[in-house]
Amino acid sequence: KRDHRKLGKELEIFTFDDDVGPGLPLWLPNGGIMIEELENLAKTMEARAGYVRVRTPHIAKEAMYLKSGHLPYYEESMFPAMEYEGGKYYLKAMNCPHHHKIFAVRPRSYKELPLRLAEYGTCYRHEKSGELFGLMRVRSMQMNDAHIYCTEDQFASELKAVNDLYLKYFRIFGIEKYIMRLSTHSPTKLGQKYVDEPELWLKTEKMVRDVLTEAKIPFVEVADEAAFYGPKIDVQVWSAIGREFTLATNQVDFAVPKRFGLTYVDADGQAKTPLCIHRAPLSTHERLIGFLIEHYAGHFPVWLSPIQVKILPISEKQMAYAQEIYTELLANDIRAELDDSNESLGKKIRGAKTKKIPYLIIVGEKEMADKKITVESLAEASQTTTMAEFLADLQTKIKNRD
Repeated sequence: KRDHRKLGKELEIFTFDDDVGPGLPLWLPNGGIMIEELENLAKTMEARAGYVRVRTPHIAKEAMYLKSGHLPYYEESMFPAMEYEGGKYYLKAMNCPHHHKIFAVRPRSYKELPLRLAEYGTCYRHEKSGELFGLMRVRSMQMNDAHIYCTEDQFASELKAVNDLYLKYFRIFGIEKYIMRLSTHSPTKLGQKYVDEPELWLKTEKMVRDVLTEAKIPFVEVADEAAFYGPKIDVQVWSAIGREFTLATNQVDFAVPKRFGLTYVDADGQAKTPLCIHRAPLSTHERLIGFLIEHYAGHFPVWLSPIQVKILPISEKQMAYAQEIYTELLANDIRAELDDSNESLGKKIRGAKTKKIPYLIIVGEKEMADKKITVESLAEASQTTTMAEFLADLQTKIKNRD
């Protein structure tokens, strides 16, 4: 009933193809609409929070990943190098090194910080075939990524703001149960699994712990699971039926900005290295949509539904009136379909409900004569109303993301 692989196929959201390759999803038009809605949500929320958007290429030279430390620390998760023009290029498995290069494009002042660079970046990861699972584990992903460059004094307020953004998204999606999983380093593995900066590890772990504690956010602490460059927070959420998902990750990076020579000039004219917060509250499109399919069992809220309204004329006699309604919905940016088939009304309704379309407009002789519509939905009782009233109510729901 809720398996995202089954529903994703039935609702024509995504597919996989042997010729394209395992773990490389193809988004169908319905999935494309959902992606656009999620990106619009992220862009709106991030613009209000002071983020600026950037764009980066999908590949980079080996030198950049050696500088970042992803080679050799992360090499097993990256696709093999491509030999080109006497050098090696890699498909990017993460966006952060590209963003560090954008920070470094010119000298920075403390007055510019915090600098919040956001991008829906496409990344590629060399997941093993046996680990691939629908949309939850893939090899190509679009990530709701951002990197916040800040001073040490700004760190607590910036991390709190990131956590607040998570809570806003949880309310929008009706996620009621969640916990943060703070992953710390292992002192015995410094210089091997983790960057060899013992004092910075202890300092940044305490900073993260203090923010979570002061914000009264539920969290557990797990040793020896941090990123190689700093502590991380995995965000665990539970779907409507109680299934646990790792939705997203926050990471604190004290090491890589130093590797890239990133600096800003402080109020005393001294060069300082910024801290960097990696965050992706809406995860990847793949993982989030996989979760939402199962969370909602395919019955998405109207703002996220690929088709929001379907018009069902009872017979050919009402087709012209149904067409007027269809045209008006499209003119008001409502995603609508008109069923012009010769099937019975019962069959039309069953077909629309199979596709889990939120609102059905039924048009018969009486509706046409009275210039009204009958609206059916899963959440509300059937009602006869005017187009103007229905449209106003629908637009409010979409605007408020109800």
